[in-house]
Amino acid sequence: MTEQSGRVVNNLKTCKTYIKNFARVVFQPAHSLNLKNITGKNLPYFIGWICIFIWLYSYFLPMGGFRFESSLYNRNAGNTSAYYFVWLFSGCLIPVLFDGKQFLPKTFYSVVAALACFLLIRFTGESVLSQGLMLAASVCIGHIFASNVYAFFMVLNNSEKFFSMVLAVLAPKVLMLVKLEFSDTGLAADFPSLLILAVILVLAVCSFFFLYHTESIPLSAGIKPPAGAYALMPLVFVVLAINDVIAPATMNSIRGLSKSQMETYYFFGVLAGLAAVLFWQRRFSVNICNMLNLSFALLTIGFVLNISSFQNSADGTMASVCFGASYAIGFVNIYYLAGFMTKKFQSVVFYRVGIVLSALYYLAAFLVLEGWKQNEALSPTLMATVCICIVIVFFIFTPFFIKMLYAWEWIEDAYRLDVTRCSRLEAKLRDYKLTAAEIEVCRLLLEGCTLRQISAVQSKAYATINTYCTSIYRKMNINSRTELILLLQDYLGK
Repeated sequence: MTEQSGRVVNNLKTCKTYIKNFARVVFQPAHSLNLKNITGKNLPYFIGWICIFIWLYSYFLPMGGFRFESSLYNRNAGNTSAYYFVWLFSGCLIPVLFDGKQFLPKTFYSVVAALACFLLIRFTGESVLSQGLMLAASVCIGHIFASNVYAFFMVLNNSEKFFSMVLAVLAPKVLMLVKLEFSDTGLAADFPSLLILAVILVLAVCSFFFLYHTESIPLSAGIKPPAGAYALMPLVFVVLAINDVIAPATMNSIRGLSKSQMETYYFFGVLAGLAAVLFWQRRFSVNICNMLNLSFALLTIGFVLNISSFQNSADGTMASVCFGASYAIGFVNIYYLAGFMTKKFQSVVFYRVGIVLSALYYLAAFLVLEGWKQNEALSPTLMATVCICIVIVFFIFTPFFIKMLYAWEWIEDAYRLDVTRCSRLEAKLRDYKLTAAEIEVCRLLLEGCTLRQISAVQSKAYATINTYCTSIYRKMNINSRTELILLLQDYLGK
């Protein structure tokens, strides 16, 4: 009877430990994702990432028409796809051919060259010279984009990645609404032109910092990443190709709404998506794969509502909101996930594969759109149906993606201040704010040493070791060695 009572007591203690751990995960905010963790030394990279997003979405993206491009530059240089291809391929080839340590510091020269091209286009009028200047500027933009992508992946810590992506998603959409207040007056100084020039000037300041502060730029190694990491690449396809290209294009087929109304509702959707990201991920550290699933679900609902809007125009409003929310959630999470994985691996192979595939995804989406425009037999309903089928396939394979992405140690860095280079056990103990001395004592406790044995091994007084042990239990919110082992059992021997 006594033995049975002991087992019951042990089971109750075990249950208590699991409940406490669950409550800690659910209700403790992800303190690492905090604005206070944005460092001054990385601020130029942080600002540069936001600026390059504004620049790209002011002229090149998205291809569905939701951009605030300059009428001046379109008139003088022509609104052709050639500039898009030049930007895309130059931004892809530069990181493939060179190491970031080489091309990132030279960003300043590309910014200066791009600034000169944009200023000259204002005076060259509609001419071949204007087109040549725009092509040269597109190459420079490709270099600037590649540099800021490298800095985002390899330099920024997790908080900086997270909040820079939130702002990079938000800022172009805010400006998209602002442009509605400005009509093209026919003057050279129209709003989009001034915006582009302002962005270039800010990038010039940031890239000047890159030029003289190369110590923070890591040199990527030819390390081979785990095979499971490549499960990320298909998810990138859905977010980049469908969310950023196909969805905005299909919105143009919505009936009963003007373009300005669609943009407004799309913006509200983006705000809702960013609010969900900030609340669920900062507060509850939600599984990133589940957040991507939420994005895909909203994307599917958006396409369904887009189809039904041909019968009921009110559904077009909700379709625009769903597309906006899906875009925001998808973009923040896919870039954040890819960002800390790439920095964790320090693998130039993984980085380059991601860059090349992303370029191919955008290229494929562009070709699909062009084929759609030229073939009247391809209705918006058919396009939406195909996209729904693609997203459903990804839903079916969700267990596979979770297994591949969440079964490896790198995912444990998702809600830490930054990626770790130590063992999983040590990284976990650091999460509890244990000091170096307490971590060593904890390691010996887990190996089965008594306090007196630890005292002898470390040549420290028993009272000192006992103080360390008390502090460890207090910080980890436990009361015994048994609870300590249960809490860290997944990290032992790894």
